[in-house]
Amino acid sequence: MRKSGFFPRLALVNLVRNGRFYGPYLLSCGMTAAMYYILSYLTRSDIVASVRGAGYLQSLMYLGRLVVTLFSVVLLLYANSFVMKRRRRELGLYNILGLEKRHIAHVMVWETVYCAAAAILGGLAAGLLLSKLVLLLLLQLSHLPVEYGFEISLSGMADTAALFGFLFLLTLVWNLFGLLRSRPVELLHSASAGEREPRTKRLLVVLGAVTLGAGYATALTVADPFTALAYFFLAVVLVMIGTYCLFTAGSIALLKHLRNNPRYYYQPRHFTAVAGLLYRMKQNAVGLANICILSTMVLVTVSTTVSLYAGLEDTLDQMFPYDVDVVQDLDGVPLEEAESVTADTLERVQTAAADAGRKVELLQWSTLMDTVGFYTGNTFTLVAQEGVNTRMHLLTADDYGRLTGHTVALEPDQVLVQAENLDLPDTFYIEDLPFHIAGTITDFPRYNDTTFISSQEAKLCLVVADDAVMSAVRDLDTSGNYLEFRVQMDLDGTEAEKQAFVDPLLAADENDVYSVISRQDNALDLYTMYGGFLFLGVFLGLLFLLSTVLIIYYKQISEGYEDQRRYQIMQQVGMSPREVRASIRSQVLLVFFLPLVTAGIHVAAAFPMLCKLLELFNLFDVGLFALCTVGTLLVFCAIYALVYGLTTRTYSRIVGGQ
Repeated sequence: MRKSGFFPRLALVNLVRNGRFYGPYLLSCGMTAAMYYILSYLTRSDIVASVRGAGYLQSLMYLGRLVVTLFSVVLLLYANSFVMKRRRRELGLYNILGLEKRHIAHVMVWETVYCAAAAILGGLAAGLLLSKLVLLLLLQLSHLPVEYGFEISLSGMADTAALFGFLFLLTLVWNLFGLLRSRPVELLHSASAGEREPRTKRLLVVLGAVTLGAGYATALTVADPFTALAYFFLAVVLVMIGTYCLFTAGSIALLKHLRNNPRYYYQPRHFTAVAGLLYRMKQNAVGLANICILSTMVLVTVSTTVSLYAGLEDTLDQMFPYDVDVVQDLDGVPLEEAESVTADTLERVQTAAADAGRKVELLQWSTLMDTVGFYTGNTFTLVAQEGVNTRMHLLTADDYGRLTGHTVALEPDQVLVQAENLDLPDTFYIEDLPFHIAGTITDFPRYNDTTFISSQEAKLCLVVADDAVMSAVRDLDTSGNYLEFRVQMDLDGTEAEKQAFVDPLLAADENDVYSVISRQDNALDLYTMYGGFLFLGVFLGLLFLLSTVLIIYYKQISEGYEDQRRYQIMQQVGMSPREVRASIRSQVLLVFFLPLVTAGIHVAAAFPMLCKLLELFNLFDVGLFALCTVGTLLVFCAIYALVYGLTTRTYSRIVGGQ
């Protein structure tokens, strides 16, 4: 055999013999590469570019690409560190047997080439096969028309190959750097090098408890959605710091507490587990914290996006109480002409409905004034922008009575009030106009609103005596208010038939003096938005889950080889195989379910803040969100238990010397 072919063959043999380590490593790299290609394909797809809301979907896919890129870097480096740690003894043996470091470096280069080729080609193949299926899923979730055909993104393939080629090159440089710094004796004995008993760092425990408590307090005491949005990332950072501190120092304190409990500690299944974990906890803690944080990310990401999508119909009902809302702008229309203009608009709407063959199940109209005031003391100012920003709606008593069926009689200085986030005295002023509250109401008419993000500004709805009062308020600031004639309709027919009614209605007006707010038309935009959210949430949830499983696997495999000799000695001194299995279960249960339980506590503490954040997207159904959260947790626990069973079996085989 020629020397030039020796190193490539040795590298290939090494990869096959170390399949237990490299198999999951290459599988995770390939899956991540496939996910990156799919997102790149969706970002550039002509089919996506041609659908309604294409810009929004492409922006979401681009955001997903950034997240996958960041996680790919972390995942590859993390997995590579585990693999190389297990192979240090093997590399040291090569050096002792006569291979120089440059020869070992040559082997490592070929190993990296093989791994990169397998991961990139396998990832691209999987991405090509799954890309169309994923595209159809995205279109289905977004209620967009499904288009058939097969596309291949050459630029996406090039980006994927370039990114993962660079990452494998980075791991190679890191591995070669570690090889150059090491000595053969150190490599040979690295696997048997133990750790001293870690000290209990009380200051770190206190820091973890304080930061975690502060994060929980921030999440539990948040008052409104915008405050929740402002403090969300602060709470996340505090909880992450607290998690790492408590897993690093708190876990050591917990294990020492268990060791100091004779009834618990001096049992065969607990003795070896607690002792082993205690001496290895410095390196163990970071992995456990990573599993906890990733599990929390999976639960939060999936539960929020699923609940948003599941509650979309309720959101539509909240934003669009009517099928069609026609808005006639009356700004600049003289009072003497307003009646004829509104009558003409009403006739056009009715005619358009008749021409479309639609039966009008509900028809109502009103004149609404919309303005913004700034409340200070007992006065609303319309010009000076000082005080509480307040959205104001004014409706006459006649219109209110016709819309609600509640006939009211008001004096010119009397109003009926419906206020949100505002506390008014019995008498208040709009500029210099005094108003006395004749009563409060809860049934101020609702109108279609295209604002996707809910506002938490104060809101004031007023029923005034007549048009004269409304005109007097309007004259206070003609630049900052809007006078609108609005017609609301509910129609018979399917959603598509209702949507078909809107376009002719718009086309009927050549001067664009009115606009149409359609529930069906805006539903398409919302389904695109929330469908994109759900798709990306589940997609990233799978990525986080993949990272969690990989960390758990390598952690258990690594610790299995470290514990192999220790359990052999325990059996030699009298420990039965049954006691060995019980000890293994005790150790693995603690390692596995401590991060899961902690992640569940994190999600429970974050629940009030997440509820407030969801209100920004017009989701107010706390019960629905709770149900989605519990469902996500149960599914995740089932997957987690499956991983537990598989890794425990592998750990037991390694410890048993199989």
